[in-house]
Amino acid sequence: MEACGDGFTAKANSNESPYQSVTAEKVAPAGDESLGFTPTMTFRGVPHVLPGEVVRSGDVLAVYFSVDGMAIANGRPGDARLSPTVVKAQNGKLAAGSGS
Repeated sequence: MEACGDGFTAKANSNESPYQSVTAEKVAPAGDESLGFTPTMTFRGVPHVLPGEVVRSGDVLAVYFSVDGMAIANGRPGDARLSPTVVKAQNGKLAAGSGS
């Protein structure tokens, strides 16, 4: 997290998305390990936060994130939040499907 705290650029094919910062966030414990994070990006001059969580369960990594797509499309700041209920439900499905 510290290496990306001051920002980074995500690249895919010929596209680039700069992120200005990433902060660690507290999340409910999930799986064997979990980590919450919130990167901040600017699109068309408007900052957006994209809350996320990474959960490790055995050798499976699950990445969850939330984005307010309408805020991005309409050029206004968003208020996306990651739902702990959704993360818990999805992790339950991963654990059930792992054969453990």
